[in-house]
This record gives sequence, C-alpha cells and structure tokens, in this order.
Amino acid sequence: MINNVLSSVQRNVLFSMEQTNRNIDRMQLALASGKRVNSALDNPQNYFASKSLINKANDLDRNLNHIGTSIRAIQEANIGVETMLKLIDTAEQLVEDGLTELFPRTDETPDARAIQYILYRNPDKAYFAATNNFYQNTTDFASWEDASATAAQAGLDGVPELTGHLATITSQEENDFVQALLTSSSWLGGSDEAVEGEWRWVEGAEEGEQFWQGLVAGSSVNGAYTNWAPGEPNQFFGAADPENYAHMRSDGFWNDLPENRNLNYIIEWGGDLLIDNPDINVSSDSVEYRERYLEVLSQMEDISTDASYRGIQLLKEDDLETTFNQENQHSLTTQGIDTSALGLGLDNDNFISKVEMTKILDELRDARETLRDYSASLQNDLTIITTRRDFIEQNINTLSAGSDDLTLANQNQNGAELLSLQTRQQIQTTALSLSSQSNILDLFS
Repeated sequence: MINNVLSSVQRNVLFSMEQTNRNIDRMQLALASGKRVNSALDNPQNYFASKSLINKANDLDRNLNHIGTSIRAIQEANIGVETMLKLIDTAEQLVEDGLTELFPRTDETPDARAIQYILYRNPDKAYFAATNNFYQNTTDFASWEDASATAAQAGLDGVPELTGHLATITSQEENDFVQALLTSSSWLGGSDEAVEGEWRWVEGAEEGEQFWQGLVAGSSVNGAYTNWAPGEPNQFFGAADPENYAHMRSDGFWNDLPENRNLNYIIEWGGDLLIDNPDINVSSDSVEYRERYLEVLSQMEDISTDASYRGIQLLKEDDLETTFNQENQHSLTTQGIDTSALGLGLDNDNFISKVEMTKILDELRDARETLRDYSASLQNDLTIITTRRDFIEQNINTLSAGSDDLTLANQNQNGAELLSLQTRQQIQTTALSLSSQSNILDLFS
C-alpha cells in the first residue's frame, strides 16, 4: 500500500520534471545555437522550408563566382582596349611627324629616293631607269601558262597595289638589261597563240600590241623592236606541237617554243604605276618611320593576346556568356572582337608617299572609333552584369533572412523561458521532496 502511494504521487512529479528537463535542454540548445529549429523534430515544416531557402541561396552564391569571372574578364579586356587606344595615339603622332619631316613641301617629284625605298624593301629586284620599271629573274622552271599566272600574282613589298607580268621588251637597251639578269633561257610575255604569225605582247602595259608578223621571213610591225635569233621564229615542231610563245635565250636573242616547255621567266613591274604622286619623297628616314610604326602595331598585337583572364580572350574574338541563374535561363553574351592589326583594318604600312601615309592616318582613326565603340559595349555589359550581381546578392540575403525567420531563436524570449523552466524545475524538485517526506510520515501514522 505504501509503494502504491509513493508511485502515484511521485510518478506525476517525475513525469513533469522529465518534460521540464527536455524543455530546458531545448532552450539551452536554442540559446547556444541561436536557433529554435535545429532539426526536423523541432518543427518539420519550418525546418524543410528553411532548408529549401538555404539551398537556393547556396546555388545563387555559387553562380556569383561565375559572374565574378565575367566581370574580371570584361575589366581586363577594357584595360586592353584603353591601352591600345593609347598606342593608336602614339602611332598617329608618329605618322603625323613623318608627314611633316618627309614631305615638308607639296611639289616633290619622283627621284632616286623613291627607287631607293622600293629596292630597300625588295632587294631581289632590279631597277632599269630607261623604262622606270623593276625586274626579277626567277630560277624556277615552269610552263609559259604557269609562269604567266605566277607573275600576275607577284607583288612588290611596300607597293601592294602593283602586280607583275612576264617581261615585254621594247628596246635594245631593255633587252641588254634583262639579258644581264638571265641565268638560262626565260619566258617573255609575247605570243602568237591567238592568230598564227601575229606576234603580240600579251602582258603588261603593251598588252595587245603587235610587234612581228609572219615566221622567219616576216617583219616587225610599225617599227616595233624585235630581237629574234637567226632563223626564228620558225614554228619548228609544226602544228602538232605549235611554238606559240617567245622566250629570251641566254645570249639575248629570242626564240619561239611550245607552251609546255619548262623555262625560267622574267617578271616585270611597271614603275610608272607606283610613282604617280607628285609628293613622293622617300628617304632612309621613311624606312625608319615605317619600322617604328610596325613596332607600335606589334605592341598592339601583344596587348590583344595578353588581355586575358582565366583563358578568356575577348580581344581575340572569344565570346563570353554570363548566366544569372542555375537553370541557365537568363544570360548575357559579351561579343569578342578581333583587335589584331588586320582585324582593326591596319593593313597599310606604306610610307612611300604623302597619299599612302594619309591612308594610314585614316585607318588609325577608323581603328580608334572601332575600339571606342567596343569599349562602350563592354561598359554597357559590365553595368548589366554588376547590376545583376547586386540583385543576386540581395536575393541571397533575402533568402537567408527568410530561412532565419523560420529557424532562429528569440534570445530574450528563450532566456525568459529558460529561467521559467529552471524555476519550475526547482518547484518540482521541492514538490518531489515534500512528497517523499509525506510518504515517510504515513508510515508512522
């Protein structure tokens, strides 16, 4: 009977004390962690809702790293653009100084300095003053058709608008000059392929002009210069293998041969085409100016390569895509640009005349506008990306705050609750003690 009384009284007190102890532990954990929901057992709905918000915030935070890379890549590209703009200013000043020094007057006439410049740029070429033309003997062997095609593609360095042609000979002096260049028989630009016996120059400035009529017994036309070898042209191989093309033998005399024979050939460039500006005044100084200009362009090329961030080269035509969410639904593509010299249209380095140097100035100014426009585009993209970054950061803060609202403890309230629970615990302890004393007195009653 005594056991039953003790169990009945103490059981309620003990159960109450156990609940109080659990609540005290929970309050102490909340005060220690700062959270009132530490696990799904505390509050399943708040716990999982908070977890979802934190996961989304973490996803956005990881995306910020990608956005940060984009910002740095654009900033690096823009630094490169600004540096290249300074180099363009340097190049423009260089060309303007060159114009002032090389062409102080507007009444300059073609002279030996122009020839000196061209020969400096083309040391394998020879200049003949009587024709004002340039020549080169090739040591390649080719059929007449192949030789003609190659000559038509041959250019003079520094004068890109000129292309060559197989040599056409119009005087004994020119014949002697060309002969001195020969190492073996070489094709000339004459043929009677169109009409048998009508020998015409089919290349260069004399294209279409007839210089001989007939075979060996024929004659020159309108006093045109010819230098056929004795017994030539003779159509030696007949119709089966017609000799329709002229060549110069190593002794300076001409002969006719079939097209498919492989010979050297003489390329000629017409000088009248390249010194048609009255302001040409080329000297060794112009060569120095050109070399300094090319060095500036080389520095620009280096900048276009060096302006790279983590392998992203916007100035070498790399495109950059910046995504603003994990689903890749919202993004911005920053277009790359080719800032090489050719990409910017800086393909002229001809310091041979005031006209050509003025073209360089025009190219530099166009390149400047291109770079300025691209810089503005970069700044626009950078503004968009940084604005979106700030929005994402605020979004992360909002998500984190929302998660905290669901889980964080009110420290003042929890402190008061803990104090209340501790007081309750003391009362329950006292009650248990009194209950025990009561049961002991009952034993003696």
